[in-house]
Amino acid sequence: MDKNINIDHKLIEYIFSHSNNLHPVQKELIKYNESLGHIKRLQISILQANFLQFIIKSRKINNCLEVGTFTGYSTLSMALSLNKNGKILTIDKDKEKNIIAKNFFKKAKVLYKIKTETSNGNEALIKLIKNNKKYDLILIDADKENYISYFDKSLKLLNKNGLLIVDNILWKGEVTNIYSRDKLTQKIKMFNQHVKNSKINKYILPIGDGFYICWK
Repeated sequence: MDKNINIDHKLIEYIFSHSNNLHPVQKELIKYNESLGHIKRLQISILQANFLQFIIKSRKINNCLEVGTFTGYSTLSMALSLNKNGKILTIDKDKEKNIIAKNFFKKAKVLYKIKTETSNGNEALIKLIKNNKKYDLILIDADKENYISYFDKSLKLLNKNGLLIVDNILWKGEVTNIYSRDKLTQKIKMFNQHVKNSKINKYILPIGDGFYICWK
């Protein structure tokens, strides 16, 4: 059995104290999301965002696609790590949250790197495929019912050596609960099996609620 440690709040604070500081607008956005109550769970974890920033910087990623914006924390984090010519297209059907996200992007002075699209995820991906778009990094973090469809379409949009990252694939540990009959848990388990059966390199990173990291 591998050795693992329990990453509690104190350890997370320790990690942050020995890493690069968060941008002031990142901190402001986290505080805003905390005020939203239960739906704050839609934000990726801070450790996950830090990982995305590391990947973008270390691999010199220049072109990102995101399905699922929420209030923009993941988008903002990625944009802060892109070089001045880097771009992100982020897609979400929630117009109200899109406006909130853009306000935070403006505050952080990264709006020029970000294009927001308010539309259905599947329809937007189909349009991108028809237009022969390609991306270095694709992040999927939207409605779980459509994960398989988003994944299959995103593979067609991924550059060679690009990364396709999917959030929430451990589903608070419920994926190992054989007694669970929850609809979304079953959807996540079906998705994970779909990725397992796909002819693509893959790795599960157990940070936040779990990242499935895939590459060609």
